[in-house]
Amino acid sequence: MPSIPRIKESAIRRWTDDAYFHRGQNYFEQGAIYDQRRQGMTLKSKCSGTQSPFYRQEVWFDSKGIKSAECSCPVGAGGRCKHTVALLLMWVSDPDSFKEVEAIDATLEKRSKAELIALIKQILDQEPDLDYLLELPLSDEERKTLDIKTIRKQAQRAFGGSGYYDEWTNTREIERNLNPLFKLAEGYLAHNNANNAASIYETIIETILVNEDVALGDEEGELLGVVFDCAESLGECISKTTDSKKRKEILQVLFSAYEWDKIKMGGVGAADRVPEIFTSKTRPEEKTEIAKWTREIMPKGKDWSDGYHREVLGRLLLDLEADTLDDEAYLKICRETGRLNDLIERLLKLKRIKDAEESAKAAEDYPLLQTLDIFVKHKQADLAEKLVIERLEKIKDSRLIEWLSERLRERGDLAGSLKLEERLFWQRPNIEQYKKLCKPAKKLNQWNALRARIVAELEKKKDVGLLIDIYLHDKEVGLALAMLGRMPEQWMVHSLRIEVAKAAKTQYPQESIRLYTEAAVHIMDRRDRGNYSQAAQYLREVRDIYAQINETPLWNELIADIRERYKKLPALQSELNQLKL
Repeated sequence: MPSIPRIKESAIRRWTDDAYFHRGQNYFEQGAIYDQRRQGMTLKSKCSGTQSPFYRQEVWFDSKGIKSAECSCPVGAGGRCKHTVALLLMWVSDPDSFKEVEAIDATLEKRSKAELIALIKQILDQEPDLDYLLELPLSDEERKTLDIKTIRKQAQRAFGGSGYYDEWTNTREIERNLNPLFKLAEGYLAHNNANNAASIYETIIETILVNEDVALGDEEGELLGVVFDCAESLGECISKTTDSKKRKEILQVLFSAYEWDKIKMGGVGAADRVPEIFTSKTRPEEKTEIAKWTREIMPKGKDWSDGYHREVLGRLLLDLEADTLDDEAYLKICRETGRLNDLIERLLKLKRIKDAEESAKAAEDYPLLQTLDIFVKHKQADLAEKLVIERLEKIKDSRLIEWLSERLRERGDLAGSLKLEERLFWQRPNIEQYKKLCKPAKKLNQWNALRARIVAELEKKKDVGLLIDIYLHDKEVGLALAMLGRMPEQWMVHSLRIEVAKAAKTQYPQESIRLYTEAAVHIMDRRDRGNYSQAAQYLREVRDIYAQINETPLWNELIADIRERYKKLPALQSELNQLKL
């Protein structure tokens, strides 16, 4: 039997992020992990919680290391939370403390029927809410019928009294309560009873849709994931179902899920697999029926959302009727539903260039941006450029200007491209756009004059932050330091100070020391282990600069003062010790 591999702390850091790692480290150091066990390639434990007496953790391993994990805390999906980190640190620190337990199947097989009944009673005494499981059938039973009323009752029971205004609604708990039904359906499907499986998946979807107020507050996406999984499984069911009535029932539920996702919820991904199921797993007459349903819910209004929903439904219509539409019918659907790209693509394929141009001229900036590459693909690049140039003075979406600039640069018109890039810079002055100006301006021998204009204008606007970025980029560290001194304290950006400190290490070591030290003290005073770790790294930079200028005694005085001033912060002292400061 394979054994769980030993891992290093670095593997845990890679598994999670810095914030969760440091919080988990605190939990581990406080002894929050208990009842830790090994079961095959799985680690399990409990961790003292804040909103609950404890949370349960499970980590699954393969031969290479951590494979997946789960925690019952509110943010534990994916198992990268502080509680799981604490469990993993316990495994690194003290693997012998983990009690080895048998796999559940092996344990249960050793029990007699009477013992199993007694055990189930004990479990129900401890967790009486699990008694509903006794009402559910087993998917490997011979029975062909299914008591759908019981399934509906259990699906609704999973939601309890949850509602949108219930601050403590735990959608992960709802998902967990729905899981036995999902597993039951999987069992039926595995035993080739697609009808029973489909009825359960349908019931789960319908129950979530009825309780959509809870789904609206599903920040972690658990219930949306359940709808996605059920819809995908219904696609498998319909492949194994020949009964026309049952197939229509499945399709109606899938369509309801699709409408709920794309129209009511604004497109959250819960029904992303549904269109593919409709187009690849249905009969011609079923496609016709679904197309009819689609037209019935097509919005008629002029709001932005109506237009967006028409586009979404239009794509579905085009896919459903792909085998029956002639060119004019296809173009009509595109125009009625605002499917500009599909319209342009078909017109260009038909060599109706003028019609494609007129349709593109009528488009807003954003849809036109998506269309330009279609013109290029069909060898109409000049026409695409013309469409942008004609609206250049009125363009609101700067990405159109970026597209045209790139096109001009590719065909050697550096002057035209530079003019557009400068326009983009002044629309949104930033260092990245500044960098884009350098290369073409230097090739055209215009850089010195252009840079002087930019600096003068930014001085006039008192854009100190961008001026510092520019001076750092151009390696004018002295000017960056002077500009940093002009920045009001309340405007001071921590990351900007550090960038200046980093750039000043060689030419202005004393200024670099000052900036690194001030930054370290500032974040140490805010507490938190993550801040202590960052502060220690800044102080390591200070130590190295003092060594560079042969002033190690001054460093010794500084670090001694910091250790004394913060002697009541053991976590900080620990971080300093780790870096040998």
